[in-house]
Amino acid sequence: MKIEEMKEQSFPKISVQEWQEKAEASLKGKPLAKLKTETYEKITLKPLYIPSDLEKEEIDQFPGEQSFTRGFSKGGYIEKPFKIAQPLKGKDQQTLTGKLENALQSGQDTISFSVNDVSGWTYDEVKQFFQQFSQKGFPFYLLTEGYSVPFATFLTKWSNEEPSVQLEGVIGEDLLSQGVAKGVIPSEEEMSKFAEMTSALKERFASLKTIVINTAPYHNAGATVVQELAIALSEAVYYIELLQANGWSVAEITEKMVFHFPIGSQFFIELAKLRAFRKIWTTICRGYGLDGDSIKVTIGAETSKFTLSKLDRHVNILRTGSEAFAAVVGGIEYLQVAPFDEPFGQNSQLAERVAKNIPLLLKSESHLDKVIDPAGGSYFVESLTAELGRESWKLFLQLDEQGGIIASLKTGWIQEQITEVMEKRVADLAVRKQSMIGTNIYSDLQEEIPSVVSETAPEIKQQESIKEMAGFTSTETIQPLNGKRLAEPFEQLRERAKKLLDHGEKVQAGLICLGKLKEFKPRADFVTGVLASGGILAVKSDECMTIEDAVQFMKETKLPYYCICGTDQAYEEFVSDILCEVKTKDIPLQIDIAGLMEDEMMQEWKNRGLNGAIYLRQNLLEKLSSLLTIWEGGQSK
Repeated sequence: MKIEEMKEQSFPKISVQEWQEKAEASLKGKPLAKLKTETYEKITLKPLYIPSDLEKEEIDQFPGEQSFTRGFSKGGYIEKPFKIAQPLKGKDQQTLTGKLENALQSGQDTISFSVNDVSGWTYDEVKQFFQQFSQKGFPFYLLTEGYSVPFATFLTKWSNEEPSVQLEGVIGEDLLSQGVAKGVIPSEEEMSKFAEMTSALKERFASLKTIVINTAPYHNAGATVVQELAIALSEAVYYIELLQANGWSVAEITEKMVFHFPIGSQFFIELAKLRAFRKIWTTICRGYGLDGDSIKVTIGAETSKFTLSKLDRHVNILRTGSEAFAAVVGGIEYLQVAPFDEPFGQNSQLAERVAKNIPLLLKSESHLDKVIDPAGGSYFVESLTAELGRESWKLFLQLDEQGGIIASLKTGWIQEQITEVMEKRVADLAVRKQSMIGTNIYSDLQEEIPSVVSETAPEIKQQESIKEMAGFTSTETIQPLNGKRLAEPFEQLRERAKKLLDHGEKVQAGLICLGKLKEFKPRADFVTGVLASGGILAVKSDECMTIEDAVQFMKETKLPYYCICGTDQAYEEFVSDILCEVKTKDIPLQIDIAGLMEDEMMQEWKNRGLNGAIYLRQNLLEKLSSLLTIWEGGQSK
């Protein structure tokens, strides 16, 4: 074929019917519905999306118009690049100043740090710090984490002393979500302080945004994307009505608003979340009579703390990289990427550098700042965006019917809904319906797991500090939403195993491998992986062709626990005799089999001394916890 003829060639057009037939054939008799996935948002993801999926949807032709689904600006990042806002840590002023100077010289373009780390600073220290960095031309992105009132007091005092000073960016907190994490509702006095603070800062710092809606406490407690979006809208309405009562116009309020979203591990759902937010936020704003630029709000994002794990911690780099990618594609203005050792309480220099380089890579190597809404037009993404928007709007209306965000938190309805999802997430992780690499699957028993760094007490100051000025005055408690990382239950298993190792215990399990390698390997590998996720090392036997081989292996290894691995046929031939040998010789150990057999046979073996089994879709948290008690009970001595 000549080159000109090749140019005229094209792929044959395939109909949806033909695709379905091929897909069903590949499933070997299983229905096509097997390829559908139900999300925690109760949205069904299909294996194929086609133009007809969008026939009933209103899709924006361009960014910066209509529903703003595709972005608040026509030029996307070309017009307004996203900012890298890594929150650096430093307990003293010198350390934090040095870190920020270095970060700003090596790619970071926003001043951001952990406010909790500077809670012991005095007014003079804060003033000196802000004087130094406010002159560098970078915006601030500070989520003040319970210290918004004292920070505002410091900034107001400073601006009175130096009226010409100006700050840009974001300095504020979400009092409601902060309260939910602590189990309190801000009192009227607290919210009155907030309104006064916000009004004072509006007068002195025209370019500073101070009204933050932060869904991280809900996300970290297990909330779905739909719950996050509905709660964000409900909180926004609450703040709008609060500040309207203090003389603000709705346009003035939205101009000062920042929505801060955590970005989880479900790539397409998370990027669609940001697109859906802009769509339903536009609906809210138009309900208040706003249009055009008055609708546009700042969106900040952080990679999820919920998805991080202490186990195989370098996998966190992959998690945060994917989450950062989703955030950028979804459309944000500020991005924070968690260092891979974040769960340990203190970040290493390497982890901070890698975290900062992830958004730099997305900008400078992937050139995501040179494209406008790259996900736009995808049948899947547009359909998912529309569906998330609809479901979020329904839940928002439910919250409104119950009296709004405050009333729903007081009754505990929101907390119950989120707790239910969290329990489902943990259950799915326990049975490996959901996987976390290095945590519940492909665990690395050779890794050194660092200890959690304890916080040191701050130096005592003569001048009143930020922390001393902060105080939550709420008198009404609510059911708290306890945020925790999804991996924590498996981390606790590994910590139990580590304690045993530290006390000299050999946390090892014997695998009695029946027959030839190809016969026992699938189940032996499965059991090895399961045991590793609980910190238990599997010791495999050679090929056991006779009962004597199995018994000899147990005599040589002298372990308190064994799991028999082989084919169903091998089990029928060997298991009863192995159990009989153990019982006859009165050997103090427990035995499981890999996989499940018929109930009648399992019961017969249990009557002969079989402990149980390790099998697919088993609750591994319960099983591994039970197994660890074998060594904790000292049975291996």
